[in-house]
Amino acid sequence: MQMEYLVRNTCRNIILGASLTVFFVSIFVGEAGAFVAKEAYNCDAPESKIITTKIELVLAKKKWRKKKKEIKKAVIAGKSDLKVRLKFFPFLDPPTNLGIGKCISAENGRMAIEKALKYNRGVDFVIMQEFVPHHWVTIGSTNLAELTWIAITPEDLKNLSDPGLSTEQFQDLYRKLATLKTRKLPFGMGTREIEVEPGK
Repeated sequence: MQMEYLVRNTCRNIILGASLTVFFVSIFVGEAGAFVAKEAYNCDAPESKIITTKIELVLAKKKWRKKKKEIKKAVIAGKSDLKVRLKFFPFLDPPTNLGIGKCISAENGRMAIEKALKYNRGVDFVIMQEFVPHHWVTIGSTNLAELTWIAITPEDLKNLSDPGLSTEQFQDLYRKLATLKTRKLPFGMGTREIEVEPGK
């Protein structure tokens, strides 16, 4: 009786162990692609160029709700390559942040800065570009944690608004401004500068 119990128990353990092994191996094989470097997104590829730029503008509800159509018309301003989505912040004013995707032209980027100044009191933060979809602009975003916002100065914003910047120069400057430069240390030990390789 005891021998029979031991045999049954051993068989059950072997089957359970084999099942778990197969399960974890299948997960590992299935996820193996996650460790393979993916090809960088090409904004100049034909299939990328036909994607419409989307602008999401979060506005103070009390101030702008009755001017929705007027604002949409002002943002699009005759451009057929833009889609505008307005959202209304129910309490006071939305944050003064700006996010610009990597495929946004300098012209549309400058226009976004202009609209942020007009409808959302300015731009005090830029959002890390890796958190913004490639073909999106977001103004006053409330969807992303403050850890993704990088503070900028009025001088930084002025430089980014320079009409002489090409799209490549505009994007390079935006990425530079939207890169984390310090890291908070634990236990209230202050901050530490992050070393960034030149050109990154």
